[in-house]
Amino acid sequence: MNRLLGIFAVGAMLLASNLASATIIGDDVYLSCQQSSGSAHQLCEGNGALAATVSDEIEYPDYFNFENSLSIDVLANALRVDFDNGPYCGWFTCDGRGLLSFVLSDLDWLGTPNKILTGLDVSTNMTGVQTDFTADSVSFALPETSVTSDMFLQIDFLTNAPASVIEPSSLTVFVLAIFGLAARRLRNSKLRSNTQ
Repeated sequence: MNRLLGIFAVGAMLLASNLASATIIGDDVYLSCQQSSGSAHQLCEGNGALAATVSDEIEYPDYFNFENSLSIDVLANALRVDFDNGPYCGWFTCDGRGLLSFVLSDLDWLGTPNKILTGLDVSTNMTGVQTDFTADSVSFALPETSVTSDMFLQIDFLTNAPASVIEPSSLTVFVLAIFGLAARRLRNSKLRSNTQ
């Protein structure tokens, strides 16, 4: 019986490993920038839509390539913004009325083509951050006020599908294997008792 339980535990672990949540690691995404005030600037609108492939590295380090900058990291199911070289006052204006907006678009969960964004869970120690989303994009706007290097913004992606979904065929094969092992064990124990 212990052997059967061991086989069941190993099978359950293998099945669970196949149920890992979908990820956007490996997906090609695009990031664009826009100011709410002032004229277009080469460090923001001038960048166009910057392409990147989501990986374990920071996709958009030192976005402005400037002393007052930020780094944008796209995670498996979230987005993180960290601020470099603070404290400083905004990016292009310092009156606190402007917003610096970013849109991260073309988000696709690899291996789960029907998965879409249905919400955001936002964690930040900044005031005045605005966020929004569509089925395959996330936008966030940062107020152009005083920024310090300990500030951060993390946006977790909420989707229409649970993190783990068991495919019916995988579950069927797993259950049949367990029944088969149990039947074999029962037959072997009956044969042993008959030979004694």
